[in-house]
Amino acid sequence: MPLGVHVSIAGGIGNGPARAAELGCDTFQCFGGNPRGWKQKDISDEEVARFKSELKESAVAVSVIHASYLINISSPEDALYEKSITLLTEELLRAEKLGVDYVVVHMGSSRGAGSDFAIGRVAAAIRRIAAAHPGLKTELLLENTAGSGETTGARFEEVGAVIDGVGDAPIKLGFCFDTCHAFASGYPLATEEDVASLFKEMDKEIGLSRLKVIHLNDSKGALGSRKDRHDHIGEGCIGDFGPFLRHRVVGELPLILETPKKKPDDDPRNLALVRTLLASGE
Repeated sequence: MPLGVHVSIAGGIGNGPARAAELGCDTFQCFGGNPRGWKQKDISDEEVARFKSELKESAVAVSVIHASYLINISSPEDALYEKSITLLTEELLRAEKLGVDYVVVHMGSSRGAGSDFAIGRVAAAIRRIAAAHPGLKTELLLENTAGSGETTGARFEEVGAVIDGVGDAPIKLGFCFDTCHAFASGYPLATEEDVASLFKEMDKEIGLSRLKVIHLNDSKGALGSRKDRHDHIGEGCIGDFGPFLRHRVVGELPLILETPKKKPDDDPRNLALVRTLLASGE
């Protein structure tokens, strides 16, 4: 299965594919711009050409952009909601220009307005983007959350309800599953039975055909803690990733690590461990 990490775009987004290739990645994720800024710098034609050239020359099979953390398409505040739709649209158009496969987005927080309101708000935002830009090749992936701060998507039924609400709008729409977020929101992953139950519920509420990318992260927070705090593989409260990696659904899906990056060997070490687990089947 394709395995990779979230890479830095310091010096320009065109550096992303090369950084992934240096680590021996088959897939990678990066930001499309400043993840904490509303105003995004335009990408030059030269930068686009460099990105595409590096991507073509690498062994990378699947590329992903993670949308800005500022986006909140669940917000009851109209000004923030409109800014979020504009920024998410820019993220998708930038990814389309670069030839990126997927854009992953956090759906944001209802800020007290409730789950039903948030689901309707998110679905309406996606329908608007689809109507304005039909036929995008880049697919939008909704990511599950840890559930802190009334964030939308901590439970699979919320993600499924958003997808149902988008209906047949002309946009490719899928799901990105994060192991840390799922564990922190209350989905156990300790045993093969736990993992089988998780995928059974995912299939019922979302549909396994919608699952396109997996963020593989351990969790500093305990089961059900609702804390979005990633840890190195095997060093957090999930610990044993064997049952998850052995499940047939994981199959050939892209696995992207978003583990801490405090030392130069952090990414190589996590990648090596996951490769060992995959090779051994343990």
